[in-house]
Amino acid sequence: MNIIRAVALFAASLFSMNTSAKAPLPGFQLPKADSEYDEKVLADIKKIGWHHVHVRAEDGEPSFAYSLGFYANFGQPEIIVFGLPPQIAQQLLNIAAIRFAGAKAAYETYKPYDDIAEGMRIAFIPVDRRHYREYLGYAGWFYASIKADFPALQMIWPDKQGRFPWEPNYDQSFSRLQLLLDK
Repeated sequence: MNIIRAVALFAASLFSMNTSAKAPLPGFQLPKADSEYDEKVLADIKKIGWHHVHVRAEDGEPSFAYSLGFYANFGQPEIIVFGLPPQIAQQLLNIAAIRFAGAKAAYETYKPYDDIAEGMRIAFIPVDRRHYREYLGYAGWFYASIKADFPALQMIWPDKQGRFPWEPNYDQSFSRLQLLLDK
């Protein structure tokens, strides 16, 4: 069994053991599936509480991935991450799902975390709502029934020296791989 599947199953078991950790999202209803992909997304969310959406790089923009279901099922922000290979992005989102399924608090913004990715600090920034349509558009379909914005955080990884974009001497060559959505 590969590591991604193992982490996903662990997250699912935590979620199934701890479904009372949070009250259902008021007014939320699962959307109607309009395609096979929608059916797969909804099946994943029903089974493990969330789905990993991956968007390939195009037109000079980096690839990115985001969660779908964290807010509905865990009461926590959706998370988006840029510029990482799909399997690594999914592993990092799985780690967030495990934390959220365990009813732990949301990540604090602009604070480095050492317990997410082995050997690398990770931080989070708030996603400005002006970026939702372009980068979290599919989540708009998923959350259409609540008639309000869902919260979202961006997972930020550091440069080779371990510096984040807001820290002095950050290597700006990493900026093309990791767009910042906080402004």
